[in-house]
Amino acid sequence: MSAGWGVSGGGRRRRSGSAWHALVAVLALTVVSLDPASADPEAQPAGREIWAGADISKNVWLVYSGVTIAPWSGMHDDGWRFRTAGGYGEYEYDGNDGVGAARFHARTYYADLLVGYLKRFGELTAKGFVGASIISHDISPLDPETVAIGEEVGVKGVIELWLNIGENAWGQLDLSWSSAHNTRAARARIGYRVWPKLSLGLEGGINVDSQGECRMQALNGSGCRSLSGDPIEGTELLDYARAGAFARYEWDRGEVSVSAGVLGDSFSAGNAVEAAPYVTLNWLARF
Repeated sequence: MSAGWGVSGGGRRRRSGSAWHALVAVLALTVVSLDPASADPEAQPAGREIWAGADISKNVWLVYSGVTIAPWSGMHDDGWRFRTAGGYGEYEYDGNDGVGAARFHARTYYADLLVGYLKRFGELTAKGFVGASIISHDISPLDPETVAIGEEVGVKGVIELWLNIGENAWGQLDLSWSSAHNTRAARARIGYRVWPKLSLGLEGGINVDSQGECRMQALNGSGCRSLSGDPIEGTELLDYARAGAFARYEWDRGEVSVSAGVLGDSFSAGNAVEAAPYVTLNWLARF
């Protein structure tokens, strides 16, 4: 999941108001960016971008939104960027609560506040961001076998690349990392414009955090200890991967896309990788 595909992993039952305050700040900046007192959008290049989306699968869902502002340039021109984003989701999985088999229900939320720069190199457009991120996992009942626990604040870095390939094809690569729960995500897309405004293509991605890293290390006999002090159950990288197809429709000041495919259901019980369907919807507008 992150505008990216969100966050993954487990956590413990812990609530803190600071994450909700961060999400409120995201919404406040969104409202400010929509101030009708700004200049006529037809008289200047679009300098603001707002997006929203939803990611849904068998045992997990996430909704998210964000705003990027280019105060001194157009959105497609070289220059500084300021971005704020946030999301909320829930997931379920089977495990052991220390007494016996249990079904865990988790809530997760995140918020980012980033500053970045866009630079064009011919057909390649590169964007880099750095800033602060807050990520929280809240699980009920308490899961003694978790590593990604509660709420953490950390540094976040983002790299976004877009490459025009000839007249009709394009490629996209988005990478992000946050020290909060050591959360990392990567997404790649390659598309072809079958019509001037409609692209079809393939996508793939990976989402991993400290919980996933420990589980992958455990598969090789190393890894981390859980909250209870017991070894972490092993898993493969495929548990955190996804692949699918998408359709993207664009216009002068925005776009909408829908994706569908399969992902490794890392929230299922047992060691075997189980495939689950996913659907992702995204909407974006520039003004």
